[in-house]
Amino acid sequence: MKTIKDAFFIRQDADFGDIRRVVLGVHGLGGSMEDAIQTGIAEEMALFGAASVRFDFPCHGKNRGEENVLALQPCVDALLAVAADAKARFAQVEELCVFATGFGAYVTLVALPQLQEMPGSIRLVVQTPGVRMHDTLLSILRMSKETLRAMERKTLAAPKPFDVTYDLYEQLRQNVVLTTHDLPMLILHGEEDDYINMSDIRSFRNVNEEAKLVI
Repeated sequence: MKTIKDAFFIRQDADFGDIRRVVLGVHGLGGSMEDAIQTGIAEEMALFGAASVRFDFPCHGKNRGEENVLALQPCVDALLAVAADAKARFAQVEELCVFATGFGAYVTLVALPQLQEMPGSIRLVVQTPGVRMHDTLLSILRMSKETLRAMERKTLAAPKPFDVTYDLYEQLRQNVVLTTHDLPMLILHGEEDDYINMSDIRSFRNVNEEAKLVI
């Protein structure tokens, strides 16, 4: 992973001691920390005196390696490392706010038990969370799991190519986050989303009584 300083966006005129809120932006599959939605959130939060922390998942953005095969655990590890560093750098801030979308929301939910063990509280906003990410992956690839198993590896060309494997599908299948999570959260979802079913989103909301769903 790139150095943590590469992940930070903060008002140039802000003093670290003045920061009262840290917002961690987590991008989706095939995206990067330079996505319009992530940079927009960062700029808006700066207007309110918040520090916005962004980073690239492995195989994404600046974190592309020679073996460019996506796996779940390195993504979880990257998220936890950036969150821990943010909490250490902004020790006076008692709350970490996370804005995560799609695959990033899924990774956040996988990592949530460990995030909650860190000092301070977590405030969570998830946009189109991939609560059944293994099914969403097949929808994005437009193929069945049998086809992916036979191919073993498929290149996802968006916007910079990286490889997904049948092993990744199994990692996602074994880590379904369509379950109860012990904190309030805001769920945002578009009713015409092509990849994540509204029924899955509603099921996720129904098992999380403290969650608010905005369509």
